[in-house]
Amino acid sequence: MLKTALVVLASLVLMTGCAEAIGDDVESTEEALRPAAPLGEEPKGEATKYPLVLVHGFLGSADGFASFHARIGEALVADGHDVHRVSLPPLGDVEIRSRALAEQVDEILARTGAEKVNLVAHSMGGLDARVLVSTLGYGDRVASLTTISTPHRGSRIADVGLGFVSGAKDDALDSVAKLFGAKPEDADLVGALVDLAEKSADAFNAAHPDDPRVYYQSWAGVSSVLAIPNRADRDACEGKLLAHPNRADHMHPLFVPGVAFVAHGKKPNDGLVLVSSAKWGNFRGCIPADHADEIGVFSREPLDKHSGFDFVRFHRNVAFDLAARGF
Repeated sequence: MLKTALVVLASLVLMTGCAEAIGDDVESTEEALRPAAPLGEEPKGEATKYPLVLVHGFLGSADGFASFHARIGEALVADGHDVHRVSLPPLGDVEIRSRALAEQVDEILARTGAEKVNLVAHSMGGLDARVLVSTLGYGDRVASLTTISTPHRGSRIADVGLGFVSGAKDDALDSVAKLFGAKPEDADLVGALVDLAEKSADAFNAAHPDDPRVYYQSWAGVSSVLAIPNRADRDACEGKLLAHPNRADHMHPLFVPGVAFVAHGKKPNDGLVLVSSAKWGNFRGCIPADHADEIGVFSREPLDKHSGFDFVRFHRNVAFDLAARGF
């Protein structure tokens, strides 16, 4: 049971989605084999008015596995932003994680003297941030919430995972917690999967409405098993797909086993979260990246030479855009 649970946990972070081949629209040209130019505008602008707080997702920590790549924070600081990385219980449910987030936001506000913060959250971190605002009453201290591939309508892999771990013994779950650096008292694997599951999403969203004082925006990711663009991506992304013609993100071979769990057939996704699930507030569009690529979890260099997606460049533009909006 423990071995199976570990496989499911690894899949929650690593798996990426499948794509429907475009067929005749994709040509094996010499141009397509050349390194792609970086996607997005050249980052430039002013520093944000409020501190940027990077909120990691499930299994993550401030500097460990599934965290924002260190180069993201370094680049944002070099651009003049005040940047902070929080560390939440990697296997906690949203109640546990949001309380930890509240404590760290309080500390950031006290230390900087700022009135509010800008939360930039990846994956489950977006759910934690929404609970912080709606249930814990931080709408007066959060200026904006940017979510990147957050499963606002759940992720099917969590529903599948629940079937494996719901009957696990406490000592087995404690072993899983220790493996990911979590304190058993701060770990609730079953509760976390419930919060991430599709079957729980409607109730979660009803219980955590948006606060009108906070600006909400979201990004989704799209990825491909064979780096072949999916003709359905552009429609799912509402025509706002940041991509070069005939290029797509290439998923890691380890991600292949989980494709069927996530994709619901061939619905556009980043391997863990459907595009339709990632949309919340002002939907800004899609980036060609799987769930790990979005924050550079396995990346040695920021630029993906095939797709042209640069995770550092992307986050720099997100920050400058927030500043331009007055945040």
